[in-house]
Formats: sequence, C-alpha cells, structure tokens
Amino acid sequence: MKKLFLLALLAATSTTAALAQARAGGEITSKDYTGGAVTDSRNTGFGVKGGLNRSELRGDDKDKIPGRDNLNTYHAGVYGQFGFNEFASMQVELLYSRKGFESDGSTGGTTARRLDYLALPVLFVGNVTETLSFHIGPQVSVLTKVRENGQDIAIASNGYHSLDYGGVVGAEARLGPARIGLRYDLGLGKIYDDSRPAVGGVQIGNANIYNQTLQAYVGIGFRQ
Repeated sequence: MKKLFLLALLAATSTTAALAQARAGGEITSKDYTGGAVTDSRNTGFGVKGGLNRSELRGDDKDKIPGRDNLNTYHAGVYGQFGFNEFASMQVELLYSRKGFESDGSTGGTTARRLDYLALPVLFVGNVTETLSFHIGPQVSVLTKVRENGQDIAIASNGYHSLDYGGVVGAEARLGPARIGLRYDLGLGKIYDDSRPAVGGVQIGNANIYNQTLQAYVGIGFRQ
C-alpha cells in the first residue's frame, strides 16, 4: 500500500515537472490547466485522485468491540471543480472509499471487517495562497459491500446501515495540475442497526459506533 502511494506521488510530481519544462515561458502555475473556457478562476477543471485511508471507529460504544484496531485501506475516484472567483470554488467528487476495522474473532484470531462505500462529497474550496487551499463540506455515502473473515456478506441481514452521512475537512497543496492533500472524513450515521449480530461475542446492535477516516491523496487535474 505504501509503495503504491509513493508511486502515485512520484507520477504526479514527474507529470508536473514535465509540463513545466514543456511550457513556453517557463514554470507552469495552477492557472494553466483550466483553459479559461468557463471562468477566469484558476479553480475550474476536473481530474482523478486516489490515496490512502486510515479508518477508525468513534463513538461512546466503540470500546465494546474486543481487540478493536484501525484498518489501513485506500480510496480513489474523480472530481469536478467550478471556480466562482480567485478565492472560492465548489468541488464535487465521486469516490470509492474502503473503510472498516479489525477486531477479535468469535472463534479466536483477528477479523478484518471491510466496508466499501461509494461517497459523494460536495465541498467549498477556499484558496489561502496560490498553491494552498482548504476544503470543507458535507458528504453522503452508500455502503456497497461488506466483507468479514474474507467473505462477502449481506448488508441488511447482518445489521449494517446502508447509508452514511457526515462532513469532510482538509487541506491541499497544488502545483499546476498536480495536487497533494490531507483530509478528515467524519461519519455521523451509525454503522449498525438494531438487528446487528454479535461482534466478537458482544452484542452491539444500534450502538453509538461511527466511521472516521484520515485520508492522504494525490491527484491530477485536466484541462477544461
């Protein structure tokens, strides 16, 4: 996983350097990939992104789960950004985001519980400088797959809520079409409903247990 992230980071950096060398007049800036077709803002365009997830649980009842631990996974997707002016823009993303946790298994050992979401963040982006920006906004996610003990299981009959919602906040650095960011994804919807069977021998149906995820990513923007 770390090797993939480093490769993606190297690719983004190499692409930026190549574009800077190829551009007449010298160094490329973050205004150069928008094309100016819709707005004069440097914040209009679209692209792809992906990176690492450090997925954790939060909530008053998370400690009920025996042997609870974080799960290191990944996310990937596309984004579209529309700039209102040089400071403000709106960014909409569609991401495949894998979350979950590890815990003690009911028959011993460690069990990984993997939750695959299709997430739709709608973010306000504010430029702090030419290359640095902050992102904040709501997000809604649909649970598309659950995997326990290496096996795919049914979502509803195993007590998982299929819908999650919450908020996202983060910061991003950009040079030309390349971007590197860090983001916190806060889930406000409970992971489990009343029908959830035991986890590690402990009943946690309708418990106050939620997702929270730290994301690090790289991306490439394309000309409008």
